[in-house]
Amino acid sequence: MDDLLHAPPHSLTGEGEMIGFDVGTEIHARARRGEAKQKIARELGVDRKTVRRLLAQERPMPYQRMVSRPALVSPYLPSIQRRVTAVDYKAYRIFQELKGQGYAGGYELVKLAVRPLRAERDRLAEATVRFETAPGRQAPVDWGSTWADIGGQRMRVQLLVRVLGYSRRLYVEWTRDQTLGSLLACHQQAFDWFGGLTEEILYDNPKTVVLKRDWDGRGREWHPQFWDFAQYYGVTPRLCRPYRAQTKGKVEAGIKYVKRSFVTGRQFPSWEALNWMAQEWVLTVADPRCHGTTFRKPAEAFGEERLRPHHGHPPYRLSTVLGRKVATDCLVTVETNRSSVPPAYVGRTVEVHWSAEGAIEVYHQGPLIAPPLRPRASIRCA
Repeated sequence: MDDLLHAPPHSLTGEGEMIGFDVGTEIHARARRGEAKQKIARELGVDRKTVRRLLAQERPMPYQRMVSRPALVSPYLPSIQRRVTAVDYKAYRIFQELKGQGYAGGYELVKLAVRPLRAERDRLAEATVRFETAPGRQAPVDWGSTWADIGGQRMRVQLLVRVLGYSRRLYVEWTRDQTLGSLLACHQQAFDWFGGLTEEILYDNPKTVVLKRDWDGRGREWHPQFWDFAQYYGVTPRLCRPYRAQTKGKVEAGIKYVKRSFVTGRQFPSWEALNWMAQEWVLTVADPRCHGTTFRKPAEAFGEERLRPHHGHPPYRLSTVLGRKVATDCLVTVETNRSSVPPAYVGRTVEVHWSAEGAIEVYHQGPLIAPPLRPRASIRCA
């Protein structure tokens, strides 16, 4: 029955042809539900004697029909082929349409006809071509999580991996969390590790990067501090399509490689030693290995990367981002510090950036809406 749509109508039940295993399985399943043999034969388009013979078997087996009678769905196979994509391969929707065209069979036979078409769609969707990038173009980044033996204790640790898309050279850093502060700090360390920046950085839609987005990525709301960070360094953030794991295959493979080759079976004397040992492992093991996809050593291919220098300005100043609702007096408060915002933002939630020195900046969905405020100052709106 899997070849239902590739066979001419008369071959479905013609003399000397075989009944598919799926049909035999369906006959046994319907019989177990208590359906009458006559109803099964009618809806599946087989002879009642064939149904009896198949049910006499202990398990479904291919059966050679001796009666030549076209299956009820056979004349409608071209229509099914034309309509499946339009109705998103919904067999019941096809069944309803066929009934309006005079189809007298049952839903199960239609479902069996749609099944191989859906399987072919899924097979083609999984057959992806590996996406390669030019030198210096893109670096996918992602988090991982695993257990590690640190100081004799088993601890859950977070892992950030950044992969240069062209050379496959890795940056690895272990953290205690996956917060925005940790993400941006790891980025700055990675910039120093590689000695420059790629044009783009690819992410898998974490909330620390994008607050919300639509399916095709055209409408998105970036996390304000992350966006400020990206603009500061002049890099373009890119987002993977949701539920499209192949897009970030390079970094996912990198995370698996780090866990398998560096973490498994290894003991770390302290938390501080974890990152130091990881960097040594990258230099002595990961960089000089022959990569399984490119068949090149990442350390050698790295010489062809065209990274943009990033030392033209000081490191980005990290700050804590807090959500605050603007009060009716146009003020937002952080501890003893208050900052005024335009009256248009009363009742809205804004993002307050609070630096380690206590300076406050107020943003709303990206733009700065209040001037920087020094600690313990208070300014009311006019």
